Amino acid sequence: MVLFWVSSFILLVLLVISVVYQLLTLSDLERDYINAHEGVLQVNRAVYVEFSLQLIISVLFLFSGHWVMFLFCIPIIYYSAKTYLQGKHKVSEVDIFGKLNQEKTRRLVKLAMVVVPLCLSLFWLIWSALEDDDFHLSPDELYHS
Repeated sequence: MVLFWVSSFILLVLLVISVVYQLLTLSDLERDYINAHEGVLQVNRAVYVEFSLQLIISVLFLFSGHWVMFLFCIPIIYYSAKTYLQGKHKVSEVDIFGKLNQEKTRRLVKLAMVVVPLCLSLFWLIWSALEDDDFHLSPDELYHS
């Protein structure tokens, strides 16, 4: 069980990193530190990484029977699927500067929605590690080591 929570925690951390990377790239675009074409290309690549990680995490929770964690993933999946079907998942080089604040707000909302499962995953990781029999030591082992 510990291995499951370690892997889900790592995947959620990678998802947070992907969203933060998109936010930083959009902030660099806003301050004109990077070329618009390069920045849009980086954000659009990171969106596909984000979608892939969301899918893997959701399938992991669904098939492992962790329904509460899967329920926390449903709003993120719904929002991502909705933006994908509407064609709003990619940022456009033409109108990026007009929609920069909107794109940053979308990613901040995603980040807030991902932090909840991340914290819960960390909690369950610690909980399962403490409950695992391999980590329990007898009082004699604690005092003599």
